[in-house]
Amino acid sequence: MQLEARLRAFSAFARRRSFSAAASELRISQPAVSKHIADLEQLLGLKLVERARRDGSLTSAGEFVANYVLRAESLLAQSVRGVDELRKSGSGSLVIVASWLTGTYLLPEIIAEFKYIHPGVLVSLELGTAKQAVERLRSHRAELGFIAGAVTGPEIEAEPLLENDIVIVGKPALRPPRISRDSLESLAWISREEGSATRSSSEVAMARLGIAPRQRLELPSYEAVVSALKRGYGISAIRRYVVADQLKSGTLVVFPVRGWKVKTVVSALRVRDVVLTPSAEQFQSLVRVRFAEIARLRKQAATSS
Repeated sequence: MQLEARLRAFSAFARRRSFSAAASELRISQPAVSKHIADLEQLLGLKLVERARRDGSLTSAGEFVANYVLRAESLLAQSVRGVDELRKSGSGSLVIVASWLTGTYLLPEIIAEFKYIHPGVLVSLELGTAKQAVERLRSHRAELGFIAGAVTGPEIEAEPLLENDIVIVGKPALRPPRISRDSLESLAWISREEGSATRSSSEVAMARLGIAPRQRLELPSYEAVVSALKRGYGISAIRRYVVADQLKSGTLVVFPVRGWKVKTVVSALRVRDVVLTPSAEQFQSLVRVRFAEIARLRKQAATSS
């Protein structure tokens, strides 16, 4: 089941905000997309797309209509998934999208447990940025998303699940007896590239505390960041669970910086007002339980230390 051609074209444009990207998604020509939207505008008697700009943009009326059309498209896509699961009891498929750290460090064990309980369900995990996660949900390529940080989109519903600390860490030999702004600025700061949620949250805190590093090292993955930290190449603001083993062994230590209180929250994302398939509902329930256990264990560890 799917929307009729004019609404499909408008929906694709509303998600991608580009005639060319919408045409590529629908595998039709760009003029065909433009004509479908023009026909819809004529039917409604409203201008939905402002064509003065190169790729076009939604008008206020377009934003209003898009909110309902995107939700209707999601409802139809979800009904197909649900009917398939009802037809094949105990089976189905579930596509999950997650931000890099959440998908790498927090979800794999939960997915393995879910597969053990529901062997007939095919589970796929895709990794990406928060923006990419929202795009996959909006385009029905994923049913659930799990990301850290803020999300946008009127048709996207976010449920906060797990709070995570971001700490400044480095080799013990690099930590000065007295940590000052100057001593922190003299060290190389190691991070992911721009666009990382951890880096964005950390830079806000650094600006608030007046910390302006004189040296920076950008690396393509958190595995590379941790490796550089272990070799003593610098320090990093990183989520505590990423370096939990290194902190426990003493390979890395936390640099206690006065006024540094940075946290991110992992949220579950879904399309608003859409009933989840049984598989997605069961998986989300399992994530809630396991994340609550993680939060409880962290609280106990903090109390005992």
